[in-house]
Amino acid sequence: MKTSHHDTDGSQELFDAVSRIHQPWTGDPYATIAGHTVDPFNTLCENPDRLQQLLRHPSARYAGEPLFRIDEQTNHVFFQSLDNLSSFLTDKTLFHALSLVLALEANNHLPNYETLYHRGKVLESLKLSLGDKPSLQCITAILILISYEYRVRDTRPAAATHIHGLQTLLHQFDVLASGHTSARMQKTQRALFWQDIMCSLATGTPRLLQFDVDDVFAHLRDDKNYRQYFTVPEGFKIHTDGWPATSVRVFSDLNALCCLVDTVHGQTRLPGRSADLDGDDMIVSMPLMEDLDDEGYPLSNAQANLQIRFVDLLSETRTLPQQEQILIYRACLFAAYLCTYRLSSGIWEGYFAPEKCVAEILNCMDNFTRHMSPWKLAPDISFWLLHVAGGLTKSKLNRNRAVVLVQRYRCFYPSDYSQDWEIVEGKLKEFIWCEYAMKAKCYKFWQDCQDT
Repeated sequence: MKTSHHDTDGSQELFDAVSRIHQPWTGDPYATIAGHTVDPFNTLCENPDRLQQLLRHPSARYAGEPLFRIDEQTNHVFFQSLDNLSSFLTDKTLFHALSLVLALEANNHLPNYETLYHRGKVLESLKLSLGDKPSLQCITAILILISYEYRVRDTRPAAATHIHGLQTLLHQFDVLASGHTSARMQKTQRALFWQDIMCSLATGTPRLLQFDVDDVFAHLRDDKNYRQYFTVPEGFKIHTDGWPATSVRVFSDLNALCCLVDTVHGQTRLPGRSADLDGDDMIVSMPLMEDLDDEGYPLSNAQANLQIRFVDLLSETRTLPQQEQILIYRACLFAAYLCTYRLSSGIWEGYFAPEKCVAEILNCMDNFTRHMSPWKLAPDISFWLLHVAGGLTKSKLNRNRAVVLVQRYRCFYPSDYSQDWEIVEGKLKEFIWCEYAMKAKCYKFWQDCQDT
């Protein structure tokens, strides 16, 4: 495992100085926790007060995807599929890795002295700890470090280095000698695959790790009752002539999945099927993320299948020119990934991936006006893109930005788009649309736009 060396002389003094700079947030529950109540026997690697503050910060719940989540009631950290490691306060490497990503979120996704300190301590500890039998805590710390690196522009090359390095380490890992079970190592490998997917989404670079992506839709495509739903929605068809053939297949699969989700939740009914898809000749098994909460982040379900394929398509656009059709295509890929994500999330719902998609959609919309006439783009696909971004975001900043863009484009839309939701919904249904997952959220966004 290759790691860069950071000068960490006087690191404790630096940590103390940083702690003084970052005062506790005003008011409960962000008041300083007395050290003796957290560590009465002085067993922890460092004073835990700052970490406890970071765990209670409102942004903390955004830091963990796809590795861990923080319970909002207890502030306990749960590592998905890794047996809920409880030693992050006593293991030095894991302590600093967790502090690193939490501090980044608390500082509005920007590195500062605190993140530099923790990253230096993580790298220093890894250099000393990596050997023939690295601990699960050490491996988890590397996974968390990767999260930081693909979120921060200047450290993205390091993310690739650590993904490759950890993959090599896992391949060489002696499970029997380590004392870890094969099941645990398989879950660790899956977590690394997800980090590779997230890194590709964040940076636009191709995935580094290869694994088989099963065609989970094959049995439905061959079924006469569902075949009709595997089609590209009508609104995309005037744009798809210049799109890769593989993208058309992915969009049609997502369209079918949206139909299935609506059917399961009683929004619509497929011909000859009850709302639970329990037919006499075949039972449709299409578990989503919320159905697999106990498993964590699966790789073998329909949503993961689509997300991986959309990420691969996005990486192919990285070096393409900023031309009209390329901008539309990229925005649609990000919007499709976002729709796929919001179909179902469960307790492991994250923040980074969906908000990354929203930001990129809005960036593309900003670029549209510099590269093409809004008369040519509006009202169809831009209208859908803005309502997907504004409706499915959970960021107030992104939502406000989407509202502003709607106002900018409003003069190009038919006047009844501002007066009748049924007309608006009819237009949105010409694209990727899941009534169960999208209708209420997009309606609320449409109302916000009318009130502005």
